[in-house]
Amino acid sequence: MGSGRGIAVAAFGCAILTHHDARAQEAHLQGVFTGSIGITDNANSTAEPQDGAPGPEADGFGTASPGLIFTYATPRIAQTLSYTFSTSFFFRHFEASSYSNTAMWSGSFVTSPRTSLSLGVSGTQSQLNTFQLEQTPGTTTLQGTGGGTTLFVQGSFNEGFSFRASPVWSLGQSATFSVYSPLQDRPPRTYSAGNTLTAQRTFRHDTASLALSVGYTHFDNVRVTGTDPTTETYTTRDQLVSTLVASWQHDLGRRFSSQLDVGGTIATDLMGDAGSLARPAGLAALRYTHDRGEAELAYTYSASPNVFLQQIQLSHSLSLRAAAPVRPAWHLSVEGSAGAQLSQPLQPNAEGELDTGPTTIGVLTDVALLWSPVTVIPDFALALRYQHTNQRERSDTQTVRNALLLSVSGGFPRRAVPGSRISMTQPFGSAGPAGAPRQQAAPSEPQEDEAPPSAGAGDAAR
Repeated sequence: MGSGRGIAVAAFGCAILTHHDARAQEAHLQGVFTGSIGITDNANSTAEPQDGAPGPEADGFGTASPGLIFTYATPRIAQTLSYTFSTSFFFRHFEASSYSNTAMWSGSFVTSPRTSLSLGVSGTQSQLNTFQLEQTPGTTTLQGTGGGTTLFVQGSFNEGFSFRASPVWSLGQSATFSVYSPLQDRPPRTYSAGNTLTAQRTFRHDTASLALSVGYTHFDNVRVTGTDPTTETYTTRDQLVSTLVASWQHDLGRRFSSQLDVGGTIATDLMGDAGSLARPAGLAALRYTHDRGEAELAYTYSASPNVFLQQIQLSHSLSLRAAAPVRPAWHLSVEGSAGAQLSQPLQPNAEGELDTGPTTIGVLTDVALLWSPVTVIPDFALALRYQHTNQRERSDTQTVRNALLLSVSGGFPRRAVPGSRISMTQPFGSAGPAGAPRQQAAPSEPQEDEAPPSAGAGDAAR
């Protein structure tokens, strides 16, 4: 944990040293905190008992997550530097406790009247179990895990560049690189790199785009199952996933919008003679955006790496996320996520051909009732939260966990504009979550000698 404290000191020191000089340029330092206490019926995320094996055990737990966020903005540059320490600790099963140190930097730069650049770097050092309590209920992700506790380091870099060729046409490029490395003997490391090219055409109430993505993933020290149980056999995997998708976004009035992505994915095994596998790819989403609340219902079928299981998985995912006021006069609101995922890993079959492996089914429900004494969805809230997860592997292994907790969260000083409480489904070819509906007037060509509108930082993320 010494490295985590070092990151914290560096982030805090940088924020303090630059705060005074940057004040005229809209610098802002905010401290944030989330803490909770609760109970669960499955502290170690143990599978349901079979053949007399010990089953799940209940326990009480607490969580704490303090952090610092420093933002600096000028008319052409916006930067954010943050550090967060998160921990969850159990009263009786202390071996299931976890913690993480995360430092992040992101920057958006208007490089010319027609171009913009975005950069981001993050690093995490963590001892993590399968609990998903570091995220808020409206942003919790559904992803298969191997169970148990893992000590690891993780780092990532992302870059995006956009060029607005005209008021209605724009081109984008984005790249990502990440590494995940458990701290153990024969670490099952994962390296991922990807690049995406996009072209986008804007209409009065619609946006059409085409995205081509190519992603390479290398898995180190993959344990081979089905071999002699007295010996441990390991291998490596190199897989390439290429996806081409056409997207259509449409505004359905002032508050509703829809998105439909249709395309295909080709997965290639670069090791041996396993060859390639072609599958469709798609996304369908209905979104609602309001000053006091937002919601999204989305379905996706896509291929993505799972670093915990060392697999590229083809997944059907259905999710509902929402944050909305219940009784504004009482300062009550609700937020949460509900979803189901059916995933299959890409792996060579008995004939040595690339195929899909056993199916894993995951279900998640994460909902909270919040009381916010200042505004409906502010920086400070008390919440009563319930989370249910259910993961079934093959037909004989099932892990079920329920958790109930009371939490408090806040930030000081309070932000002028509250941020989003939910995370929208990430569109194909995007480096970040989908934004709000455009709701803009019809585009028009610029007058003679008139400069076109500046490209926004999010253009490359479309």
